[in-house]
Amino acid sequence: MTQDQKIISYLIVIIFTILILIGSCSHMFKKPYVDPMLKNAFDEWVDQCKLRNINYKRDIAKIDSILYAPLEEGYWGQCFGNKIIINENAISPIDLFTLKLVLFHELGHCAFKYDHFEWGEDIMISVLPEEKIIMYQYFWVILEDQYFIRYLTKKERRKLQKRLEKQDCFCILNEDKLQVKESN
Repeated sequence: MTQDQKIISYLIVIIFTILILIGSCSHMFKKPYVDPMLKNAFDEWVDQCKLRNINYKRDIAKIDSILYAPLEEGYWGQCFGNKIIINENAISPIDLFTLKLVLFHELGHCAFKYDHFEWGEDIMISVLPEEKIIMYQYFWVILEDQYFIRYLTKKERRKLQKRLEKQDCFCILNEDKLQVKESN
């Protein structure tokens, strides 16, 4: 094998390796399918992420679709890990604020790995009675700021999880449904 052939062989291997790496990382840059009914709310969430310099693309990479579709009674929305469903049976298509509130909540679970936050009024509360929605609308700017302030990168979440495990902290994880009212 000549020197030129060796160089060409190395270049082919390097180019092939680069193409494989690019292909394996391409999922990190895809956007989920977003139901047209939820597009404005999703775009507002993306805008708020950009405003706060949150690299949301990596956080939503595993979400395939965000749908406005039927869910079981008693739930506003649900995160299924790779899919979010906002309940069309519970929220009117003209109720843009509630669509946004519930979508932010479910993106909190699916994208940011937020758990429910039960202390006071919060976007990530587990139970949201209909009569409180007007209050959420009135205090939206404050609630939105609190929501985004809690954001941690994946690396920061792992570090925090390890610290909590060392302290034998009991935490309820994987709560991923926003209920209309508490179940008995």
